[in-house]
Amino acid sequence: MSRPADDAWDVAPVALLRLDGDGTILDANRVLVEWVGRDPQGLRLSDLLSVGGRIYWETHLSPLLHMQGRVDEVAVELRGPDGRVPVLLSAAVHAAADGTRCVDVALSRATERSRYERELLAARAAADRSADQLRALQAATASLSRGVGTDGVARALVETAVTHLGAAVATVWLAAEDGTLVRRATSSGDRAPEGTDVPDEPWAPAPRRADDAPRVPAQPVEEHLAGVVVVALGAPDAPAGTLVLSPRDEPFDVGVLTAVGQQAGLALERARMFDQKASVAHELQHALLTTHLPPDDRFSVTTEYRPGVQALEVGGDWYDAFLVDDDVLAVAVGDVVGRGLHAATAMGQLRSAVRAVAGPDVGPAALLSRLDRFVTQTGAGFMATLAYAEVDLVTGHVRYACAGHLPPLRFRGDGTHEFLWEGRSTPLGLGVDREEAVAVLDPHDVLVLYTDGLVERRDRPLPDGLHALATAGRALGDGSVSDLVTGLLVRAGDVRDDVCVLVASWTPRSS
Repeated sequence: MSRPADDAWDVAPVALLRLDGDGTILDANRVLVEWVGRDPQGLRLSDLLSVGGRIYWETHLSPLLHMQGRVDEVAVELRGPDGRVPVLLSAAVHAAADGTRCVDVALSRATERSRYERELLAARAAADRSADQLRALQAATASLSRGVGTDGVARALVETAVTHLGAAVATVWLAAEDGTLVRRATSSGDRAPEGTDVPDEPWAPAPRRADDAPRVPAQPVEEHLAGVVVVALGAPDAPAGTLVLSPRDEPFDVGVLTAVGQQAGLALERARMFDQKASVAHELQHALLTTHLPPDDRFSVTTEYRPGVQALEVGGDWYDAFLVDDDVLAVAVGDVVGRGLHAATAMGQLRSAVRAVAGPDVGPAALLSRLDRFVTQTGAGFMATLAYAEVDLVTGHVRYACAGHLPPLRFRGDGTHEFLWEGRSTPLGLGVDREEAVAVLDPHDVLVLYTDGLVERRDRPLPDGLHALATAGRALGDGSVSDLVTGLLVRAGDVRDDVCVLVASWTPRSS
């Protein structure tokens, strides 16, 4: 069998060999001899390969050669005197002069290529880590931006730590006004009551005054004894608090945690400003809604006001209860269009106007007509809605009227209910003829006035909301108005509107 000239065969920059049909080496050049450290003639090619390469040759490459006639640049490893030699194998089948089949094989070193592939894999891993870091930061930023108030940001931070940062347990500690550290949120959803001392846990910093508190470094500090990481929230020289993390499996990414801590510090600063403004707004709302009724065993009035969960400004919902005379109790629930200072001002004016125009001989319909003139003259409360009722404390008769408002709900002592749909007319300020109606309360009946935030949802029709209120309200005798409101709002999920409820009952005096 002929072979190439010696000068071309032996000085080739690659290892060359020729195999017979069953894989036995017929000839090999000097390069291959140097790589394997012995004369390979008479051996099979598989004898020169690593265990994995031998299996791959016999089960895949050799059959593929016989079927297709060639293979190109397949990565295998030779067994050399100094260890494994990575090579790329290319082979082609051809017919020899005597008609037999033989295989010409070329092996080129793959050391540089292997290093390139390792570098490529390392770069890919680094890119994947960077992408993971970016996704974690984006998720943290998005979650922190959705947090409402300090507690909302604290909850968002621990949820992000567990979901995106690889923490098994996360706890947020914030500095209270007196300088003590207070736990505000944990990944389990528990939260210590505001103002309580930090529990005596092995990893928890003890409560201390701000003037002797240690500095929290800008980068997370790993406490090897406890196996936790502490992240400063905000500037390292004046942190707003700390995030304490226990790792799940892999170590934390210091750069990501540092960036999240800085983002959380900014979010907490915004949240504190929100809390301060919300506190002022809610104090104003409470002051506007305060009622002072004289003690009287003939009636009971219970109220509940819940601001929308995302409401910073004062809303337009309001309630009131007062005595028109010694034997007539007036109750009202209204809703002014809009939010903020304008709505609060209009609410206060309208609430005062109701008291001013009400009287023993006025009645609900006339009261709404007088309010129409007030709205027209002052411009305050245009298109506001109002449900107004007067309860005769001697007979239990109820005169009521609704200006564009949802109907009062009457619960009877036997457990049945009735929506009072009569006495309806348009919202205030339109100058139409006003209607009123009469109902009769029995001693064990309950009258409920409410605003639309309790029953209206974007994802369900209004009749379904009214039905839910009627169903839940049957338990008023066994629970509180607060429980009723909480139960309805829990089913509703994220409630953006204010909720105002007034519940009145009448008990005649025994003769």
